[in-house]
Order: sequence, then C-alpha cells, then structure tokens
Amino acid sequence: MRRIAIVPVYNEEATLRPVLDSLAAQVDLVVIVDDGSSDGSLGVARRCAQQDSRICILHLPQNRGMSAALREGFMYLALLLEDGALDPGDLVFTMDADGQHDSREIDSLAEHVARRDLDVALTRRDFALYPRHKRWGNRLMTAWGSLWSGFRYDDIESGFRAMRLRVIPPLMEYYSGRRYSCAQEIAVLTARLGFRVDNSFGTVIQLYRSQTGLKDVMINAAMSAWAFLRWRLRCRIGRRAALAQTIAAAGPVARQGSRAAAGP
Repeated sequence: MRRIAIVPVYNEEATLRPVLDSLAAQVDLVVIVDDGSSDGSLGVARRCAQQDSRICILHLPQNRGMSAALREGFMYLALLLEDGALDPGDLVFTMDADGQHDSREIDSLAEHVARRDLDVALTRRDFALYPRHKRWGNRLMTAWGSLWSGFRYDDIESGFRAMRLRVIPPLMEYYSGRRYSCAQEIAVLTARLGFRVDNSFGTVIQLYRSQTGLKDVMINAAMSAWAFLRWRLRCRIGRRAALAQTIAAAGPVARQGSRAAAGP
C-alpha cells in the first residue's frame, strides 16, 4: 500500500519547503499542484523535486482555486491508477501547504483507516486557535453539509483527509471543484456514493489561517446542495481534459502515467 499526498499550493513560498520536508518521511509520492502562484512557490517546488524523485509538480498557469487544484491532482492519480502504476487500495492524503496540519499524524491516520476499514477519513480539527465566529460558522456549514450528505459530520471543512485511491474515479464523475467547495463536495459525494466515511480522527491545528469570505461560504453552501442533486439525478460530469502542465514527474511510478500530462 503506497501513501500519496496531494498538496495544492497558492503563494506558499515561506511554508512550502518545511511542509514538503516533513511529508518526505511519511509518504511515497507527493503531488504538488501549483495553482498559478505569483510568488516563488513554483521555484521552491522545482528545487524540492530536483532533490527528491518522489515529488511530482503539476502547474496551473492561472489561479483557479483550491478545489480546482485538487481536481487536477485527483485526475492525475486516476490516470495513474488506470495505467496500473498505482493500486486501488493505496492511500491518498490531502494536505494544505501553509503548515497548519502536522504531517506526522499521517501514520496514525493511516492506522485509523486500516483499523476501521474505511474508504474516507476526514479529520476533525481542534479549534483552540480559531476565533468564535469561525467556530460557529464551521458548525453551521457542517450541519448544512451533513444534511445533504446523509452522514453526521463533526467538522466538514477540514482540508486534511485520507481516502483510498479507488474512491477517486467515481468521485470525479460528480465533483466540479468550484473555488473552496472541495470540502463540501467531497464530503457529500463520498457519503452518498456509499463509501465508508468517518470524521472522528482528531487533529491539532498548528496555526490559524482563513482565506475564505462570505462569498465563498455562500458558494460552498450552494455546492453542497448541487452535489447532492447531481448524485440524486445521476448527472455525471464526465471526464474532462487536464488543465495543469506536468512540470516534474516523480520517478518511475509517475512516468508510467504520462498520459496525465497536459503539457511539457
């Protein structure tokens, strides 16, 4: 069973290197998706890839939001799975590049998935560093997403999750990826598609950082309902062309999935 990390990056020059250094001891493959960064993030990613053959870089020329960046990473892994370079039972971890999550928890999260025979484990954050209005906002969004997913979540907005690779192909049939809608969409769709989901693994947040505003909250709320309706009506999105260019392919595993590249 391989461990794979998808790390969406947008202007994280200061924190990206420490995050990747920490991940190096925990996973077998790191897929960085640079979401049109305007700082030196892409340069940091390139230098890390030159030093570690397990790092793959996908680059979006224009900023499209975290959800779209995750979609590109998911599409890349789906093609590697289709090509036989990866296994359906491999574990995929999603992690932010700003350093708020502790990658040393990956071992414990992987054990949690195996012990409970889960398909998806969404972590439940410790909100000690969060202001009160953010805590209440998360409760409301979690209750709203739980309603549409049919599963009672405790923290639906967490960006740190583990899922079996076999989850990704059916998920991508319905996942749209609009700005920051990824957490709501993934939570609703994986539950409705019948996967074994869990939200009981507690995780400590190392720093508080929020990039979402009221507009994003409204989009996320709408996308929960829209994801449910797509599933309910079986309105599949279908396979779409990759938008990201493969800047660096990680070792022999990623090279076998060269069809995932949209450019040089």
